[in-house]
Amino acid sequence: MNLRGANALITGGGHRLGRAIALRLAAAGANLALNYHHSASAAARTRDEVAACGVRCITLGADAADVSAVAAMAARIDAELGRLDLWVANAGTFRRTPFATANAGDWNEMWGANFLTFARPAALIGARLGERGGCIVAIADVAAVRPWADHLPYSIAKSCLLALLRRLAVDLAPAVRVNAIAPGPVLFPPDLPPDQRQREIDHTLLRRQGSAADVARAVIDLAENDYVTGVLYPVDAGRLLR
Repeated sequence: MNLRGANALITGGGHRLGRAIALRLAAAGANLALNYHHSASAAARTRDEVAACGVRCITLGADAADVSAVAAMAARIDAELGRLDLWVANAGTFRRTPFATANAGDWNEMWGANFLTFARPAALIGARLGERGGCIVAIADVAAVRPWADHLPYSIAKSCLLALLRRLAVDLAPAVRVNAIAPGPVLFPPDLPPDQRQREIDHTLLRRQGSAADVARAVIDLAENDYVTGVLYPVDAGRLLR
């Protein structure tokens, strides 16, 4: 895929990791549709930064787990950008939910934010990409393979995302490539205590924290390499080997 002039949708594209991915894609020459749910101000700032790169950018406020909202997003992309070439599925949330104390609300939140925000758009966007060719890159987590302690609902949701993604890679081939990235210790929650941050860093082989830019670079790799599909690409400093 030649990203210059391509059109990319980033669900969860307003801030943090989504912002880093947006700026990297814009630097490569891609036009962007940035979806956000609750971060309108951050999405507007990211849109302005992206536009400064000389590409087109629109923002789309919607819950990516809502089917009708996804359909409305797709219609706006068609009207304002034209065909869609790349979908980066980055929407999600992460917070401590120990299994012993997690309630129904915790499970529903983690499931909706981390699985349904991929599953619900996948049917519609996957079909559109299948008609035209394209690429899907989903942001999973090393927790999809090795669940985080005290974050089991989140880890299960990411595991299910990975299972669906691998099925989509089969069903949408050969027109659409479908891959996932598994970040390790890259962006910690703001309230995570320093000792827990250091513990996760110490569990990597490289003994250091990664950055959002490391994950964004992997998105470019998977978008541009036309002979890769159905893979989980760890960006984790070797965390999965420990």
